[in-house]
This record gives sequence, C-alpha cells and structure tokens, in this order.
Amino acid sequence: MEKNVDYLVEDGHDVILIEGLKVATQIGILDSEKNRTQTVCFDIEMQTVTGYRRIVRETGAFVSYADAVEFILQKAASGGHIDLVEDWAEAVADFVLTNELVEGVSVKVTKPDIFEEAAGVGIRIKRRRPSR
Repeated sequence: MEKNVDYLVEDGHDVILIEGLKVATQIGILDSEKNRTQTVCFDIEMQTVTGYRRIVRETGAFVSYADAVEFILQKAASGGHIDLVEDWAEAVADFVLTNELVEGVSVKVTKPDIFEEAAGVGIRIKRRRPSR
C-alpha cells in the first residue's frame, strides 16, 4: 500500500549528523603534547537549507556525511602537528560550508584522554553561511 504524504510539510531544517568520530592525530600546544599522537573526537551537525529534501528529490544533489568524514581522515593522515582543537574545528566548518546545501554547521572537537574524570575537553563552534 502506497503511503500518501501530501499532508507532510517540510518545516525548518534537517540536520545531518556525525557523532563520535575518533581520529588519531598530533595535536596540542603544550610541549608535552608535541611529537606524540592523541585521540580527537568529532561531533558535527550540518544544518541544511530550507527545502533540502525537495532539492535532493529534484536534483540528486545532497549533503554527504561521508565527504566530511573523509576530509577529517585525510587531514589527520596528511601528518603535521596541529596546535589547537579550535584550528581543527574551523577547518572542518570551512569544508562543510563549501556545500551549498549546508546553511550552518556546529563542530565539536574534544580530546577524550586529557582528564580521567572527564569524557573530553575541547571546543564547539557554530558557523553559518553568509547571507546572500
């Protein structure tokens, strides 16, 4: 039986999620963090433009969480030390916002192994596409 969805109205924005992506990388501003690998955890929320699902149906264009994951994995694999979790967060936000179907993004980057008493320490940033 085919479901009638005429009564459904897309209201607001969809949010595409990446949760708990763990990556080993060289990060940290302290001397004790230099030349060693640490685990960094990413949580990303990509807020789509209004009408996102209609655009996907009509054009086939979409927001790919796989692209964001691949960006992070490639950045980590390319080597090099990153001083701040803030730098990671900004790089991810900049990459995600290159997709025209993403209106805003929240990126949380944490280091889970710093304090035994804490699940993680880090930063969360929110960025939006500039108004046109």
